[in-house]
Amino acid sequence: MSKIGIIAAMHQECEYFRQTLENPQHSQYLDIKITHGNWCGHKLCLLESGIGKVNATLAAEWLAREFMPDLVINTGSAGGIKQGVKVGDFVFAEKVCHHDVDISPIGFAFGELPRLPVYYQVSEQWLRLLDEVATQLDDTHHLGTIATGESFIYRNQQVEIIKRRFDDVLACEMEAAAVAQVCYMHNIDFVMLRNLSDVAGEDAQVNFNQYIHQAGKKSTELVLQFIEQIS
Repeated sequence: MSKIGIIAAMHQECEYFRQTLENPQHSQYLDIKITHGNWCGHKLCLLESGIGKVNATLAAEWLAREFMPDLVINTGSAGGIKQGVKVGDFVFAEKVCHHDVDISPIGFAFGELPRLPVYYQVSEQWLRLLDEVATQLDDTHHLGTIATGESFIYRNQQVEIIKRRFDDVLACEMEAAAVAQVCYMHNIDFVMLRNLSDVAGEDAQVNFNQYIHQAGKKSTELVLQFIEQIS
């Protein structure tokens, strides 16, 4: 039996998990809502972290110390920025980065912190399994970089800066790289996947508010199917 931690930022991204998990038990750490439950023989711990990197870091650190998972899944919604992606598509991170970290004037690359990498890589075995599950479900999906920062990205100028600084960025959001960094430091496997609730430059704010519930539901369905396939 695997122990799998799931982190999502918002209520809309967690409510379908809570409705589905077997034998749910609820608790709280600080402002983070925690649900323990089972699914297909695995022990799951779902954390509704709240938006942003600090909240995500607190959630990931709690998981690492208290639940000690074999795998952490960070899921929910994101904003697409690569040409050709559409609202409702999935993006799977081959790697994640902090797009708002910049200490380049003292010799570091964009996104780099001392003693840490620019990119946090997702294991190839999890990417293959995600691709198989999404293909079975006939979900449109893309593989590449997910970039994390403390801003809602919606202006073309913001998008162009991120694209110029980082490789093959599919989407931006506000938690993934923080979760990945904690997992990297604790040597825990991680998976980052998002359903696109908006696309930068295409009425992103309006689309986000209209689509967030659907993005949360679609992400939940894919994550649970993915967990079913973990032997």
